[in-house]
Amino acid sequence: MLLSQMRWLTLTLCVILFVTLVRVGFTAETGIVKMRFTQSGNTSSSWPLYVAEQKRIFEKNGLQVEVIIINGATNTTRAVLSETIPIGRINPDYVIGAIDKGAKVKIVAANMEKIPYDIFARPEIKTGADLKGKTIGVSTLTGGTTLMFHEVLEKAYKLKPDDYKLLVVGTSPQRYAALKGGSVHATFMGPPFTFRAAKDNFRKLANFHENLGPILFTADFAHMNYLKSNRNEVVRYLRSMVEATRWLYDPKNKEEAIALHMRVLKSSRESAEEDYKYLVQDFQPFPKDSLVSKASFDKTMELRVKDGMYQNKKVPPMTEYVDNSLLEEALRSLGK
Repeated sequence: MLLSQMRWLTLTLCVILFVTLVRVGFTAETGIVKMRFTQSGNTSSSWPLYVAEQKRIFEKNGLQVEVIIINGATNTTRAVLSETIPIGRINPDYVIGAIDKGAKVKIVAANMEKIPYDIFARPEIKTGADLKGKTIGVSTLTGGTTLMFHEVLEKAYKLKPDDYKLLVVGTSPQRYAALKGGSVHATFMGPPFTFRAAKDNFRKLANFHENLGPILFTADFAHMNYLKSNRNEVVRYLRSMVEATRWLYDPKNKEEAIALHMRVLKSSRESAEEDYKYLVQDFQPFPKDSLVSKASFDKTMELRVKDGMYQNKKVPPMTEYVDNSLLEEALRSLGK
């Protein structure tokens, strides 16, 4: 009896081992691949990313994406340049500048091609002209959104960069806090801080998009070594982002999208609804196919040229900075 039980136990263990080996082999062949991704903060500008995570679109496409927050655009860029994290999202000006200096990275997707920023000032500032000599809160002293800010003030109020002072205070949450705390006279920000500023009686002066038109605001970029060795994974990531963006724009998903916003960003129902109406229904800054358009990229380069980045040099073509081929492959896999 004991011998029979031992044989049965041995047979059972062998079956379990066989099944386990089969499962391990299956996982190794078709299982989920881990990918690390970085961005500088969690805001509604990454709504499609949250959809891809929460709706398990990444998982459906065989990916497990670990999102790592690194404060500061420069630090986020360096993480990808050093290959510490293979793919990230940031204002493309930092990526373009790095490529100009020899960095082996490429922009692979557009996250936002319209910038949802408004300039808000303290109540005593009656018009943009009153900003002369005042202190403006920014995220960096040069490049990126600061270049855009200079352009908006020049177009809207004929102000030059020497007409006002800049103070680095951080991203939209920190810039709003600086405005509210009185350390700056004005700053620029996106939703939901624009809605909060309006409710707190700060004065809206100008809108970025009305003065700039289409411009590449945030983009996904990756190290070229990773693109060569992990092209399939990047294509699956991009496919997931396109699927997530289309899901977000589908009106039938409104309630679920709002609930997702509240869950991920710990927002109130009112704040989530405001963001949905502005970003998803009205403004729609997320390109549905995620491809970097020539119009938005050319505007980005126009501001760099105006800032003296290419004096006595030929401005490089878009292909020096952008590789749309991975997205085109992702779109083909979607039948588009």
